[in-house]
Amino acid sequence: MKKPALYIALLACCLSGAVHAQTWSQSVVAALDDISQELDTAHYVSGIQVYDLTADSLLWRYNDQKVLRPASCQKLLTTIAALDFLGEAYELQTTASCTGNIVSLTYNDGDTVRMVRYLQGDIYIRGGFDPTYTFDDLTALAGVIKGMGIDSIDGFIYADTSFKDLPTWGNGWCWDDKPSVFHPYISPLLFDRGKLTPESNRYPTDLNYNPALHFVQTLTSQLAREGVSCRGCAVNADTPAKSVTIYTKRTNMLELLARVMKNSDNLYAEALFSQLAHSVAGNGATYKDGAKVVYSVLKKAESDTRRVKIHDGCGLSPYDFLTAATLVDMLRYAYKNKGIYRHLQPSLPVAGQDGTLEKRMVRRPAKGNVFAKTGTVTGVSSLAGYVAASNGHLLAFAIINNGVLKTATGHRIQERICTELAK
Repeated sequence: MKKPALYIALLACCLSGAVHAQTWSQSVVAALDDISQELDTAHYVSGIQVYDLTADSLLWRYNDQKVLRPASCQKLLTTIAALDFLGEAYELQTTASCTGNIVSLTYNDGDTVRMVRYLQGDIYIRGGFDPTYTFDDLTALAGVIKGMGIDSIDGFIYADTSFKDLPTWGNGWCWDDKPSVFHPYISPLLFDRGKLTPESNRYPTDLNYNPALHFVQTLTSQLAREGVSCRGCAVNADTPAKSVTIYTKRTNMLELLARVMKNSDNLYAEALFSQLAHSVAGNGATYKDGAKVVYSVLKKAESDTRRVKIHDGCGLSPYDFLTAATLVDMLRYAYKNKGIYRHLQPSLPVAGQDGTLEKRMVRRPAKGNVFAKTGTVTGVSSLAGYVAASNGHLLAFAIINNGVLKTATGHRIQERICTELAK
């Protein structure tokens, strides 16, 4: 083949590839345009954005600046902010400390000589809002205290809940929602998610119930079984500066991600949100402190924070608002920061395979190619994450449906869009 002919052949191949790529994007946009015409007349409101991360360009949008409730897609903001601001090495810590000294006394009752060792002081359990804390962990703590070689505590066992402010519910959470696995107590000190007993799935419904008090009461009972007595227990006491740490349970933040994303665990999300708040405000931190951190990361992602309201970390609050563009901005930011993306992407539910997407999009092309966070509360259905497209590109997308009377209505639109993106 002569050189001019070779050049012509190579040029033809390049043009063919360009036409193919253009055809893919055109066909996807045309399909999404058809869906948008249906959305124009729907009884509910939708906000959607699709961004081609590989090409670094906006692919398609529909009402992507409209302010809507995100439901559990709010967890994307919380998780990305936590990975960015706290870092992958961050640890949640629950600490036991004591004051005073261990004193030995010898008793002689005439027939036998008995030596008793007791702690002439108090024990403080400082909660660091570790949602993984279990009854087994509490039993291990009782064993550590018993291992100090004491027979009694001449003082109290105190629960230190100064890590965050006192409310055990999120800002704006509905007062008539009973505590449950989906609507948990948010306390810096709790075990087994604040349930009454480790083997029960029952949550106390008494509005005066205090998870931290339940913690130290249970610890006191466990110590009694170990043969260690104390004067009693109480809550809301700050750990003295001169106390001595006797035990710390540490949980790496990364251990929470799969539960937050794949299981959409509200308690775990609120734990991350509270870590953000405490990291900047210290003891007594509030939801506003956590929101400030998320806003700061949104600004790093060059997102418009004027269209965002953050009142909790999990999306239960009816006061949470953002746009589809907000979610995509954060997904793009995570993608560009590989230290965040390498932990975020594997934690997301996979269509047709696991998490909250296990039973959705169970057929190709969406199955196995959509990695996204779901969101569902009454009237709201959302989905946001990443799609591996057939042209080899990775896409970031967000779909928010507000005013849906049936969750299935939102699911159908979301799955149609994801199917088109994965084709």
